Amino acid sequence: MTIDDAPRTAVETFTATMCDGVLWVEWHAGTSVDDADAAALVARADAISENVCPPMLVELNGMVTLSRNALLRFARDLNIAAMAIVGPTAVDSTLAAFFAEVHDPPYPTRYFRHRAHALPWLTGCPHAS
Repeated sequence: MTIDDAPRTAVETFTATMCDGVLWVEWHAGTSVDDADAAALVARADAISENVCPPMLVELNGMVTLSRNALLRFARDLNIAAMAIVGPTAVDSTLAAFFAEVHDPPYPTRYFRHRAHALPWLTGCPHAS
């Protein structure tokens, strides 16, 4: 399956690309993420990173809400080595902490205010190999 063949939602709420071994996800500004959005992201990640378990960089971009079911799906279904959650606001930090502490994903998860700090962590740690 190629990237263009990846499952898509009727209205895209994110972009996802593979760059230098890192799966980059950017949520559109002001998005409210529900279970359908989460399922679409999991399907896209599987299509883009078939046969690999990459680290993932997630840019929240002013995300408004994130449903409990979406958080559960991300913790349970993403086939990734690690997740760096990037966002400059206190809300972003709170979302990242809640996800890591309450949903206990099986991969390392860390919050960063800037992607420049997230990339070295994603690519320089044992989980990246």
